[in-house]
Amino acid sequence: MFTTLSSILGMCLVITAASYFFFHRYMQSSLISSTESNLRMLGDSVNENIQDVYRMARFCQGSSDIADYIKASPEPGSVLSVATYDRLYEEYQNNYSSSYMPRVIVATDKHYLQACQASYSTSVDLIGMIKELPYFDSMLSADDYDFSQGVIADPFLRGSNTKYVIPLIRPISFQFRSNQAGFLFMEISCDMITSKLSTYYMEEGSELYLVMGDHIYLLNSSSITEIDPGYTILEDISEVSSEVTNVYRVGTSEGNRTVIVYPLLMNDCYLAQTVSPRETDRQVVIFWLIMLAILIGLIGIGLIMVKMMNDMIHKPLSRIRNKIDQISEGDFSRDESIEAEHEIGEIGKGINDLSESVSKLLDSRVENEKQKRDLEYKMLQSQINPHFLYNTLNSIKMMSLAQGATGITEMTTNLASLLRSISKGTSLLVPISEELSLVKNYFTIQNLRYGGMIRLNIKVDDEKIYDAQILKFTLQPIVENAIFHGLEPKGGNGSIDIHAYYVPGNDESDDICIDVTDDGVGIPKDQCMTLFNDREGENRSEFFKEIGISNVNKRLKYEFGEQYGLFIESEEGKYTRISVLISERRTNV
Repeated sequence: MFTTLSSILGMCLVITAASYFFFHRYMQSSLISSTESNLRMLGDSVNENIQDVYRMARFCQGSSDIADYIKASPEPGSVLSVATYDRLYEEYQNNYSSSYMPRVIVATDKHYLQACQASYSTSVDLIGMIKELPYFDSMLSADDYDFSQGVIADPFLRGSNTKYVIPLIRPISFQFRSNQAGFLFMEISCDMITSKLSTYYMEEGSELYLVMGDHIYLLNSSSITEIDPGYTILEDISEVSSEVTNVYRVGTSEGNRTVIVYPLLMNDCYLAQTVSPRETDRQVVIFWLIMLAILIGLIGIGLIMVKMMNDMIHKPLSRIRNKIDQISEGDFSRDESIEAEHEIGEIGKGINDLSESVSKLLDSRVENEKQKRDLEYKMLQSQINPHFLYNTLNSIKMMSLAQGATGITEMTTNLASLLRSISKGTSLLVPISEELSLVKNYFTIQNLRYGGMIRLNIKVDDEKIYDAQILKFTLQPIVENAIFHGLEPKGGNGSIDIHAYYVPGNDESDDICIDVTDDGVGIPKDQCMTLFNDREGENRSEFFKEIGISNVNKRLKYEFGEQYGLFIESEEGKYTRISVLISERRTNV
């Protein structure tokens, strides 16, 4: 009971721990995926505006009209100055994101052109003020767009109406030369980001940040505030995100947070959003309440099941187990204590009945196997009455001798020997010498039938092979098959070669292979395997119909093992070879 209860409790704890792990991981992944999707949509929208800003900057740096103006540096109000301003303002007005570029200035050392919104218009000395900005030289000489300065208050506006912008300064070169001739100054409004936050959905407790180099700003729909969060990156878990965003586990003074970072098209600038910890905590509380209720229910059910299992299963099975141990030690007596009027009691009754019949079954099994093999062979012997045939054949032999019919004498003599081999004993195994003698007798009869047109050649490589044992009537069906299906369709003379020899075996002793080869019509490849099915004996002589080639193959495998038996090789119009592979067995001398 203690083991069962402990197992149930342990299983509950394992299931709870595994469920919490997968649930927490799924919830975290789901929240990250949802936050990542929203942040990516916001970032893509901001990047579209940034591309428009870059398009305006590239125009100012690459336009031939701007280049001519920079080279000439004409006085304000001149024809070139007015024409260039018109071209600049036209491009500015046609830009989809011009509302987020409050000021665009193209300046030489002395003069400048300015395209701006009305609220940003000013008459101060812009060129001098721009050159006095502390970040002017570093941004002008940078290899690419530099936003490390972050967000600043517009330096050209006076009064309480402060507007925050992101400055962009790039050099403008002479046309066809790389020498700097002037510069471009642009202001990018923070509204490009904050204006999109009014419809941006964030979970309660989630925060959105803009990272620009070393500056971090907290964003909301109405303001942008620089902060110093004092965070530490604990782990990079970007494998749960897409290829666009990165995900980090960071530590702050308020605890650990999961932060999703989306890169903007502005160098070293990112949008970052924290995953709401409140939603995660709420889901975890719900999970633990559910798991606690399940745990209490399972423990209660477990206690009830332990009691039932002990009374209904454990005790009866213990008695049955003891009885099985007694049976394994040879005690087949009946034990009434394991029988009862329920399912396990029925099993006990079946075990008692089984134990009483096992001994009888073991005794009868060996006898049945012996009777089965003897009966198979006796069925062959029952085909004819040997004594009657002996007397009849002897009478025919004496008459043929008296009349001088030597052919009939030879045929009856060989047939008598053949029948004597059939009826002699019940042993399935005979020496190979005896099997070859039977084949010779059978072949003599058939050769007389075909008028001496066929020949039989027997070659044995080693005299010891004659003493090895083989199943009786193994070679005769093969020779008969060679005559009827190989030589007879050919017509004319033919020969059958029997070659017995040793081949390397699977163990320390050698195996014996006996090849029966005829020079008849051969067998098509698609018909070779049909020799080993049960239908190949339909056209055979009635006497040997029960011991056809299929039967021979099965008997060899049964007697010697699956790796032994018959193997066929044939080529149409040339030959057919059936090989008999057996394990060597010596006759007792």
